[in-house]
Amino acid sequence: MIKNKTDFQCVVVGAGVIGLSVARSIAKKNKNVLVLEKNHKFGQETSSRNSGVVHAGIYYPKNSLKAQLCVKGNSEIYSYAQKRGIKFNKCGKLIIANNPFEEKILSKIKKNADKNGIFLKYKNYKTLKKIEPNLKCYSALYSKTSGIVDSQDLMINFIADIEKKRGELVFNSKVDYIHEENEKIKFSINKNNFFSTRILINCSGLQSHILASKIEKLNKKLIPKITFVKGSYMKLSSRSPFKRLIYPLPTKYGLGIHSTLNIEGQTIFGPDEEIVKKINYNVIERKKTKFVKSIKKFWPAISKELITCDYSGIRTKVQKNDFVIQDHSIHNIKGLINLFGMDSPGLTSSIPIGEYIANKCMNFLK
Repeated sequence: MIKNKTDFQCVVVGAGVIGLSVARSIAKKNKNVLVLEKNHKFGQETSSRNSGVVHAGIYYPKNSLKAQLCVKGNSEIYSYAQKRGIKFNKCGKLIIANNPFEEKILSKIKKNADKNGIFLKYKNYKTLKKIEPNLKCYSALYSKTSGIVDSQDLMINFIADIEKKRGELVFNSKVDYIHEENEKIKFSINKNNFFSTRILINCSGLQSHILASKIEKLNKKLIPKITFVKGSYMKLSSRSPFKRLIYPLPTKYGLGIHSTLNIEGQTIFGPDEEIVKKINYNVIERKKTKFVKSIKKFWPAISKELITCDYSGIRTKVQKNDFVIQDHSIHNIKGLINLFGMDSPGLTSSIPIGEYIANKCMNFLK
């Protein structure tokens, strides 16, 4: 009998875009990987309930994980999409100011982008009227590398990469017990099937802190406080007034109610911000008033009759507003990696996040 034999080399909990990217990167290194997902299909939560925007890396503090991985991910996701025939639109993005005071905030945003190696071009009112005649604003910063990508097709391609390397995905499988013993991670699925693995990676998104709380030997003080921020989206029923993504100034919990395009070329407005305790994806009709008031600031022609309730998503926010990735160097449990607060720009950063985690795994498996 082989000492410390385990059922698997690597297990990833969660089949969202980040979990799939992590599994893909591990599989590419010819390691045995299993992805476990509690839902009946991949990407059923945050990964399919967002704006689908490819971010440039503008807002995040220099040297933060969000800054480093987003900047790297921006070019990598476009390159991957091009090679695989995944639909994307590198349409660019305008971050707008409505008055001289807000323009001063734009200046701060530009300085931060400069620190991250991102070039933003200043656009005055006259220039903006030529390129976006329906846009009302005082001035703006233009990000040419921002855009959108088909996140569903991206995940389908990640799965193809995993399965090509003989990795496996199993759905309807909820991990509910994790215990480290003799350099193995033991875990149970659906309370009655027990297995072991060398490495377990918690990529369970909205449930990451809940799953972490069930890990024996883990110092629970290391689990960050998670805030659920719900964002609703409205769809424009008429022709899109803009060719580019239109963003107001960022807010405490997000980037404000902005105007984006989906892969079909339709305009989607959102998300708003609502702190919630429970997961609920209902979009309330009365929110239209709030949306119209916000959108009117940059598109006066908006009215309640022009928008319909579309969908909503919930993102996890941590206090430090950065990706939190904890391995044994932090929690002293060999073979365990926890991911928390993997909100925006998680989609954009997904490929380098996968490589970042896979490299940690390879160091452990040496």
